[in-house]
Amino acid sequence: MSLEKTKEQLLKQLKNNDNKVIALSGNWGTGKTHLWNDVRAKSDDEKIRKAFYVSLFGLSSVEQIKRKLCESAIPGADSHGGMFDSVKKLMGAGVKALAQHYKAVAALNDLNIVLMAPVLLRGAVIVIDDIERKHEKLGIDEVLGFIDEYSKEFGCRFVLVLNDDQLSAKGDQEKLWSTFREKVIDQEIRLTTSPDEALAIALSIAPSKYAAELQKAVKTCGLNNIRIITKVIRVANQILAGRDLEDAIQARVVPSIVLFSAIHYRGLHDGPDFKFALNAGSRDWSSFTKEAKQERTPQQEKEAGWRLLMQGLGILGCDEFESCLVDFLQSGLFEMEAIDAIIERYEREKDAMVAREEAHHFITRCIWDHRTSEEELLAVAQQFRTSAKLLDPYIVSELQLSLSKMAAGIDLGEALIDGWVENFKATQATSVKDSNPFGKPLHEKIKTLFSEIKANEQMNATVVDACLHVVEHRGWGPLQEIALQRATAADFEAAIRNIEDLEALGRFMRQMIEMGLHREAYDKHFGSAADCFMAACRSICADASSPRLANLIHWLFDDTVLASELDGQSAGVTGPGAQQVAHE
Repeated sequence: MSLEKTKEQLLKQLKNNDNKVIALSGNWGTGKTHLWNDVRAKSDDEKIRKAFYVSLFGLSSVEQIKRKLCESAIPGADSHGGMFDSVKKLMGAGVKALAQHYKAVAALNDLNIVLMAPVLLRGAVIVIDDIERKHEKLGIDEVLGFIDEYSKEFGCRFVLVLNDDQLSAKGDQEKLWSTFREKVIDQEIRLTTSPDEALAIALSIAPSKYAAELQKAVKTCGLNNIRIITKVIRVANQILAGRDLEDAIQARVVPSIVLFSAIHYRGLHDGPDFKFALNAGSRDWSSFTKEAKQERTPQQEKEAGWRLLMQGLGILGCDEFESCLVDFLQSGLFEMEAIDAIIERYEREKDAMVAREEAHHFITRCIWDHRTSEEELLAVAQQFRTSAKLLDPYIVSELQLSLSKMAAGIDLGEALIDGWVENFKATQATSVKDSNPFGKPLHEKIKTLFSEIKANEQMNATVVDACLHVVEHRGWGPLQEIALQRATAADFEAAIRNIEDLEALGRFMRQMIEMGLHREAYDKHFGSAADCFMAACRSICADASSPRLANLIHWLFDDTVLASELDGQSAGVTGPGAQQVAHE
């Protein structure tokens, strides 16, 4: 039952005096306390407006419950005439001062307050919250006995507030609620707050200028926990820092903030983790609508649902923004300068982001909007003749795939690919970043283009670039392996002679000497690169026209087992005793 309907129903049940015990249940954080406060404020019944509240969290006895209720009742005693004078005197400064020194007086103080409970609470409306969080020493029979006694003997009415989703996770605690239903509850009302209602309440607590985009994402995620949504809003406000962002930029960043914050604060029921969300944006959305050739495992079914959620949010890929966001959620720290730089880049790429959103929307319509005719879809697709060049290769490939399923869309799809390829060639790119660990579809023409660029990049890769990559990244890839495997002794000699940056020369020489010292580890990746490097060094040392470079090489090799190999003798055996290259 929605918030408004639940409110109406609760007011109605409260007007019926035969309902001595009313239960208000629902999931944690869905606004039960907010609802009760609203009902109390709008009620025309004075007893409801002055209802006494107690939380059972941590309370271990009925006496503690009575004391809490009496303490909340005493401030309003003036409206009841002189019958509470003795109670107020008992609570005066004199007794409190004595209680600091004499435990017996303090005990007498507590006892008198508890004994006054029937007088203080007679005919009152009492709200008992956090029943599922009561202390284990507080027996259910004691709570039931208190409610039964005060409702029958002293005319009290009770509103029990319960997070019933918390009970189901606590084993025998579920029996507690069943017992309440059977023994004392006259009417039960369950609150099911909608995401829109929860967001409206959360925005009243934490206003945001990004409310419209937050509403879309919160609704897509199905979030209805007000406390969690409030935290999500505060994350958005802090990360975006009140920037005036255009719709396309908000559509890029706000859904990610909502999803990753919901993951962090556990607002999604059985949702993904950070690792999946950061990687799943690179998956092929269209493949999820195809009939599976084999039955999927429960985990695969779950992951398919997560991907559909990300599709609905429009998260087609993650970059450094999501990385900064995850760092902030995990550590509470982030560099505003880094966020500024990312947002500024997004603003520069606004046209591309708009095109991306339009392409995503079109692909979604092709899959889900079965009422739209192919003619109507093709009319919409004409816009991509000019904007397809702004898309990444995977989205334009997916556009072509969607159009290829329509007989009249095949030519348009191919035209989009041809236009994209020609535009990419015009950029004269010398390298491509096409990391595709999940095998997302890529059109054959784009694959061919990328292969040509990679082949050219490999042909032009130098031994210096490859070696410095190993130094800087403490690792290597196929490009570095190919460059070093292909290099000859002449290539290494030319590299040593021509490196102008002295610091780069030092890093290059030390890394190659390292490879020579540990051939068993490097040769399987780089072939004869270490041998060719040694041959180049010997050639330079034998050249009388380069004495200073020769002296530098001898100095670098000094005190290593490679020194004899440099002089043309057989190399010594490397081992634990072999000295490493001395660093400057």
